[in-house]
Amino acid sequence: MARFSRNLLALLALSTTAVALTLPNKRDTSCACGYQDSNGNVWRESIISTFTQSEGALAAVNQDWVIATDNQPQTVGPQIAIQYTTANVVQYNDALGLKVSPYDGSGSINSAEIFTQRQDIKYGTFRMRAVVPTVQGVVFGFFTYISDTQEQDIEFLSSETDYYQRVHYTNHPGQLNGDTDPDAAKNVVIPGADFTAFGEHRIDWLPAQTKYYYNGAQTSSITKNVPTTPSQVIINAWSNGDPNFSQGPPTSEAIATVQYAHLYFNSTAYSEQDLISSCAAAGHIAKCQI
Repeated sequence: MARFSRNLLALLALSTTAVALTLPNKRDTSCACGYQDSNGNVWRESIISTFTQSEGALAAVNQDWVIATDNQPQTVGPQIAIQYTTANVVQYNDALGLKVSPYDGSGSINSAEIFTQRQDIKYGTFRMRAVVPTVQGVVFGFFTYISDTQEQDIEFLSSETDYYQRVHYTNHPGQLNGDTDPDAAKNVVIPGADFTAFGEHRIDWLPAQTKYYYNGAQTSSITKNVPTTPSQVIINAWSNGDPNFSQGPPTSEAIATVQYAHLYFNSTAYSEQDLISSCAAAGHIAKCQI
């Protein structure tokens, strides 16, 4: 599988505009002893983005995320670039809309992406409740990223006939000798799933493997190419002229809708000892169950 991921240099350039980019989040003192997931893993920090909040989806975006505005040149197929634009990150149906515009012949397709202000996330459980786009020629992604070889993806391809229950899981690089690497890229059909209805998609980034989930049930795991570098979390919807992957461009507007992103994680900014101290100061209260 080939994918069109963000350029690291563009990421670093954007990072200079976000003053809180590598600083710790404000922490929920009620969870001073951490967050424990159903597998018993304990995570030290969280970013809880509720895009259905009364203040609006964009207020939640602005609190912890950055809206991408860079251009991604296309090198496969017709020369149509991805142009991430602020105007395509919108309030939509009481949630967050990530919009891909129909192609207008300009040489680029207006697309949407948000990425966390934090670049120091290392391991965690990341959950997104969303509906996939239904217009053909669009890619919808939820993933961790810091470089093209330090990335783990959930991606949906609207041009596939069974797009509503087929999902692509990849720990990059997802290719080996020019072909899809079956140990690093999983093409999974989930019987009975309907991604056109809201459901929770989840990545558990662990030191030895990446686990993938849908609505709380594990659907796959990958032990090859597990990232080891602090990263960001990214949500995007995009298209280009690649005839094999995105199969774009779209001929009409396509929107991915996201109700929430719940990120529970460790970071290089807040250590295990920091958590122990915080927990002791809070009187060793119970861990928050997630």
